[in-house]
Amino acid sequence: MDEDRFWELIERSDRETRSRKERLVWLNTRLCQLSADEIIDYHMWWELNANRGCTCDMYALSCYLLRRESTDGFEYFVYWLMSLGREAYDQVADCPDRVMELPQVVHLLDLKRRWFAERRRGFPWSDEEYPAFELLAYVAHDAYEQVTGKAVDDLYAAAEARGVQRGFPLLAAEFSEADWDIADDAEVARRLPRLARYLTGPN
Repeated sequence: MDEDRFWELIERSDRETRSRKERLVWLNTRLCQLSADEIIDYHMWWELNANRGCTCDMYALSCYLLRRESTDGFEYFVYWLMSLGREAYDQVADCPDRVMELPQVVHLLDLKRRWFAERRRGFPWSDEEYPAFELLAYVAHDAYEQVTGKAVDDLYAAAEARGVQRGFPLLAAEFSEADWDIADDAEVARRLPRLARYLTGPN
């Protein structure tokens, strides 16, 4: 399986289903029709693309959009971005500030702005809309176990044998000196100007 085929499956699973639950079932069904090597390929492309999002700029982006610092939340946010498809994910992975060009993100931010303006409690987003999609990362695990009868650790080992290491889970303390303080508003404005303009605009 090449990268084009990987993204085709991700995108078809969205087009051909109506909910996240249906989407997971759809992907599991398709992956279970593949060979063990093809499932390893899929997992490899998942990890390689997820690793592209494991950066300080992307972490800052998730913190400001979700309004909380959480390394788990960051990881699941990256998975949600991947769920939007290749074009959207490439756009944001290459330039996190371009997240403001995604209609899904603008919609969520507008919902949140209206929600808090009305002083409502709870979350402004439904479960289907929430910008995190943890379970999407596990479909290859389930399919591999079903097809091979082996544990998911064998899937990880197979990917590592191909030179693929996971970028997640990420700890904020792992950022190097070349990275930046995400609490620095001036640095946020410099690195994520479009997001900063939205956050400092009228509420």
